[in-house]
Amino acid sequence: MTSAQFKPSKWTFLFLMLAAMMILMGGAAVAPALPLISAAFPDASDASISLIVTLPALAIAITGLFLGILSDKIGKIRVLAISVAVFTIAGSSGYYLNSIPAILVGRFFLGVGIAGIICTTSALIVCYYDGLTRARILGYQAAAMGVGVLILEVSGGLLAGISWRAAFLIYLLGIVILAGVLLTMREPARKCEEIRAAPGERKAESDEKFPATPLLLAYITLFMGNLLFFLMPTKFPFLIAHMDAARIMGENTALTAGIFLGIGGCASAILGIFYGRIAWRFHRYTILTVTLLSFGLGLCILGFATSLVLVGVAVVLVGIGEGLLMPTILTWIAAITPRQFLGRAMGGFSVSLNIGQFASALAVLPVIALVATYSNMFLAFGCIALLLAVPYLVALIREKHNPSVAAHDTLAQVAQK
Repeated sequence: MTSAQFKPSKWTFLFLMLAAMMILMGGAAVAPALPLISAAFPDASDASISLIVTLPALAIAITGLFLGILSDKIGKIRVLAISVAVFTIAGSSGYYLNSIPAILVGRFFLGVGIAGIICTTSALIVCYYDGLTRARILGYQAAAMGVGVLILEVSGGLLAGISWRAAFLIYLLGIVILAGVLLTMREPARKCEEIRAAPGERKAESDEKFPATPLLLAYITLFMGNLLFFLMPTKFPFLIAHMDAARIMGENTALTAGIFLGIGGCASAILGIFYGRIAWRFHRYTILTVTLLSFGLGLCILGFATSLVLVGVAVVLVGIGEGLLMPTILTWIAAITPRQFLGRAMGGFSVSLNIGQFASALAVLPVIALVATYSNMFLAFGCIALLLAVPYLVALIREKHNPSVAAHDTLAQVAQK
């Protein structure tokens, strides 16, 4: 399926975005069915029921880097197609499996499928597109992830209204995605110039090394950003439950929390749509400084919030931070990674993304024990986010005042890769 002359069509773009919609869907689609699953298996512990949601993320963290390396060796399209097939089969397996251990095995393999989708779709976008177009598509990818969670979680909830088993059928959407991958995508050449290069030039390209140290900084930034972001879906509902103003719709504060989380998701999606224009104009250090400041201010406002107006401002700020974070990290990876290493680089991206999610749940425990309330917890993490913004602000100042470095590391430079 390799073709150096392949140019992505509108259909290619569509199915890349549909594949991106599945990336954050690991546990979200069946989460509304968890109470029904618990009732169907009364002997199962609460911990094992919770693993139905969390186990896919663990599988992604374990297998993401391996699948990224594999995609560099055997081809990104091949790994993507296999991953979507695994996603579909393993995801829907809960419909016909009859025990919690068997369902959990299926959920683990669902995570393996998602890991392959993360690695390959991000790498394919970098290979298929350049410059401003690449930044715009990566922004759309981030927006598609957020929209996918919203749409698929609602769909899973509707199917759960039929039966808990029906909720697992949402993963059959993978059949459509698989057909689209096979029909609209082709394997990109490892380097488009490789076919035309002289033998000496090919050797020089083969001497390129995997940029482990620069990528580590990008991965740490992604890890910390997602650690902060995942405080929202995991702890924000508890904050709302203790807020008198949140009872505007009665005692059902879960509905209020869901509405505000949806507002944050919309802010994130909107930023993703316009990300191409932002990335073209601003240095990545500027964007990451704004990202961490948005996280910090949003979380601090939640710490002080006593009204729904302040809560709304806070969730929008956190949503802006998330909307900027993922496409910025992806464009950063694209800028510093030789194309032949993109698969493993994106594998590291998927690992950092999901370890941040796990670490968020663990990091909360000592902080809550220390500060006692959810308001103080959000305030503490907000202060941490503001401190994390300082190194990028300092780096930005140094970059602008260093005459030996170009003023802006823009996507125009990335397009020259």
